[in-house]
Amino acid sequence: MILAAILLAQAATALPPACPNPPAALPADLGGWRATGEDLASGKAITVATMDPATVRLAGVPLPRQPGRMALQTFRVTTTGTYGIALDQKGWIDLYDVRDMTALKSTRHGHGPDCSGIRKIVRFALTPGEYRVVVGGLAGAQAKLMLVRG
Repeated sequence: MILAAILLAQAATALPPACPNPPAALPADLGGWRATGEDLASGKAITVATMDPATVRLAGVPLPRQPGRMALQTFRVTTTGTYGIALDQKGWIDLYDVRDMTALKSTRHGHGPDCSGIRKIVRFALTPGEYRVVVGGLAGAQAKLMLVRG
């Protein structure tokens, strides 16, 4: 009994595995995560300021239902396929078709590789058009996002 308690205490205080320095290479579809882009469609990560949803006064912007801050970005897709929104922190990712503000259903949820800094990736089947991503439940003043193909 005492041995079990000691082992449990050690496991609770164990540090996560150390990440390599320099970091390991990312898969090709996530290669832009460590580069800075101008917009989501660039294939590179962007850092956006988050905001208090109570201060958003833009027509047609659905507000998240989760408590916390939010981020908002619009992007265009020119090729039909599966696309993911990668996020660097805990949050809730919703995607809307700008034509009619229809909420899209995700096709898959996952996370990035260990030590990548990608906390979550939510994937959607998209056709050419304009989309708005609304990320809710954020804690920080900034969020890092990237549009991932595949």
